[in-house]
This record gives sequence, structure tokens and C-alpha cells, in this order.
Amino acid sequence: MNTQHTIAREVYFQGIGLHTGNLCKAVFKPGPASSGVRLVRTDLPNQPSIQALYSNVLGVIRGTTVGNEVMRVHTIEHMLSAVYALGIDNLIIELNANEPPVADGSSQGFFDTLKEAGVVEQDAPREAVQPTERIEYRNGETEIILEPADNLQLTTVLIFNHPLIQRQEVTIVIEPEAYRREIAPARTFCFDYEVEALKKQGLARGGSLDNAVVIGLDRIHNKEKKLRFPNEFARHKALDLLGDLFLLGRPLKGHITAVRCGHGHNINFVKQLADRYIERSSLYATDRS
Repeated sequence: MNTQHTIAREVYFQGIGLHTGNLCKAVFKPGPASSGVRLVRTDLPNQPSIQALYSNVLGVIRGTTVGNEVMRVHTIEHMLSAVYALGIDNLIIELNANEPPVADGSSQGFFDTLKEAGVVEQDAPREAVQPTERIEYRNGETEIILEPADNLQLTTVLIFNHPLIQRQEVTIVIEPEAYRREIAPARTFCFDYEVEALKKQGLARGGSLDNAVVIGLDRIHNKEKKLRFPNEFARHKALDLLGDLFLLGRPLKGHITAVRCGHGHNINFVKQLADRYIERSSLYATDRS
């Protein structure tokens, strides 16, 4: 797609937040051309807002948080992953709490809601970032490599010394139908021994067996007792990575291979791309209104 896109009409999605446990209604409205995605906190005085951009990231613990001195929005990656997969460039997202709904821990609820709204073309060119050379990010055991390509393709590799994980890998070209079928249903996950510690840190307050896969030593604790895909965890890593890549502020073309990635590494990689290929003044990087 060489032109920008938004949605045709207003839609909403509601539920509880994964980490805060707060009930939230996310209202999606068409955004003007070249405006990007703006998050609005309608529950706060004067309804402050912020751009969904790497320069506004404040936290990367168990999710990506953006904010400024007057507002924060936690765990935005599932929502933005669906936005990215549908090719939506401009959107206003009004939230009446500080964290979007988690639904079942995947992005399919967001994807289906936005698709139902309809994606429409706008009279403005779409400027993609398309590196012509190999880009490498390495930190400890994590590596994220981008190689030139004419579309966006993600390969995520998860390696964990656990009998139910071991090594998982998935590769997907990002386009709406494949994403909805192969990536959107993949749920967030954690280990059963982590749950209590997460709650002591003020996290996972809204987490349950209905919105996250909880992994035991030798079994999955969820009611269905099985995964949606044999490599569901690697697929969810691709889901998260796509949501974090949206924060670059422009569509990206390239084949990314991410081994042992997480939100902190994803955002560092996005910043590396931005520093190399985007003039900060040409985006909304200084917009913290």
C-alpha cells in the first residue's frame, strides 16, 4: 500500500487490563492523514493525549508503556500489533483507563473490531523505511537482525530450557489474512511460579487463565489444557514484536529475525532504526502533549 489508511467508522472494544486489572473501553476513531496513532485518556482532566511512538516509551517490563508527565498507557503492544497488521496508519484511540483490554491475551479481538470498522485509503503518501543493508542488534543472548526485503517478514525464535517450550520458531509475511490466521490468536504466557511474584510487583492484577497461558512444569494450566498452536509462544513473540515495531512511526520493509527478543530489546532495535533512517524532527518525536 503506497497511500495512508485509517478506519471508516468509529468502533470500540472493552474489557479488563492485564496488569492493572482496570476495566477499560477503547474507542477507535478515524485519524487525519499523517497524524499517526494518538492515544487519548478520556478519564483524566483535559483528556491528555500522546503519540504512539518510540520516543514516548516509558517502560518495557512485561509490556510496553508510553506516557508523559500527565498520563500513561500500559501494555499497548497487542492493540498496535493489530493496527499494524491491518495497514492502518492514522487512528485516534480513546481510553477511559490506563491500560487497553487484554481480552483472551491475544490480538484477535482488536483485529476483528478494527477490520469490522473498515480500512479506507487517505489522500496522502505512505513513506516506508526500507533499509538496503543488513542491520544487527545484539545484547547478551538476544539478537535482532534485519535483512533487506520488499515486504515486512518476521521470524521469531524462542529458546527456553523448559520441557514444554525448548526451541520454538515461526516465520510470517505480515499481511492481514495471514496475520489473523497465524499470529492474532496466539496468547500471552507466563510460568506458574511467576504469578505470585508478578502480583507483588503490582503486575498481572487482571491476569487469569482466561487471558494468559500459564505454564507448569509438565502441563498447561488453562482449561483447554492445550495450546492453540504447537509453537504458540513463538507466534506471540511475533505478535508483540510487530506491536513494538509500530512505534517506529513508519511502516518497515525487511526480513527481521529475532532470537530471544522482548519488549526492551524490541524498543532498542526500533530506536536504532529511527536513529539511522528517520529524522526525529520529521516525526512526532518531540510531541509530548
